[in-house]
Amino acid sequence: MKLRALLLIIVAMAVGFTAEAQTTSEKIKSFANEHMTLSGYLQAGFEWNEANDPTTTFYIKRARLSLTGNFLEEKMDFRLQVDMAGSPKICDLYFRYKPMNELNVQFGQYKLPFALENELCGPTTFEFIEYSYITTYFARNHKCYDGIGGATGRDLGAQLYGGFIEREGYNIINYNVGIYNGAGINTKDNNSSKDFVGRVIVKPIKDLSISASYMYSEVNHNAHRYMKTPRWSVGAWYNSRHWVARSEFAHANFGGNLTNAFYVLGGYHFEQPWSVVARYEFVKDANSILDEDRITLGAAYKPYSFLRLQLNASYTLNHALKRNTPGVNLLVSAIF
Repeated sequence: MKLRALLLIIVAMAVGFTAEAQTTSEKIKSFANEHMTLSGYLQAGFEWNEANDPTTTFYIKRARLSLTGNFLEEKMDFRLQVDMAGSPKICDLYFRYKPMNELNVQFGQYKLPFALENELCGPTTFEFIEYSYITTYFARNHKCYDGIGGATGRDLGAQLYGGFIEREGYNIINYNVGIYNGAGINTKDNNSSKDFVGRVIVKPIKDLSISASYMYSEVNHNAHRYMKTPRWSVGAWYNSRHWVARSEFAHANFGGNLTNAFYVLGGYHFEQPWSVVARYEFVKDANSILDEDRITLGAAYKPYSFLRLQLNASYTLNHALKRNTPGVNLLVSAIF
């Protein structure tokens, strides 16, 4: 009898633990379904460009997975985004606390709020396949000037941001101010200096944004451990249901190499699924490391919410190398 009673107790405990485990699992699934979202996209294409070697290639541009979550009645959220194209890496890993419209806090790894395109134009909605010279060279997407390559416009740090004079769907005055390592993504700082970034965007009407941004940076570049690379930008962006127009000018001092960059673009969004756009831009620096003008014509076709096709034709005038090169780029984006 004692053995039988012991066995019944063990069975009852096992059933209880199983039921409790099932209940816990159901609660976790319910919480995840309510507060978390898994999304991602794959971008692959084909490029022909006489400036490259080889001149033609198939390529995978991005392969990203993103996990986002909202808590405390959407006053707190997070994002984890990884890119598996090339060398796998964490792109975004940040947390935000949003107690009020005027003052919010973000910390972790995320896109720098410098200029307009880098933070506000995502790869699946951007008008072109390649970003402008300002975004590429001034916002930490290329190591040509400040030696920080592969940062995808991101850095580790913290910022305050918010908006004032709220209107229906937007704020008239918007700001970002932050402090960052200045060493790129997924890495500790490589000097004792920190980067400071600030941006103000004024929206006199819903479809028009006027921006000014500034970054102070001291980077560890070659033999210069604290090379000063301050930069600033001004720009304007009109984006309505059918029309888009955007222009920015930026100036930087990369360790004494004074550099200017500019772009202007305009386009038209037809009723889904077509859009067309054109852009002129240049980048010029005192040392002629990169002295280029580029004209790009683009078209996008989005027949479904999960599929986008882009075709770009460009013509680049490289004054430093005294070479003019045409190029054609086709990109397919699968979004889920």
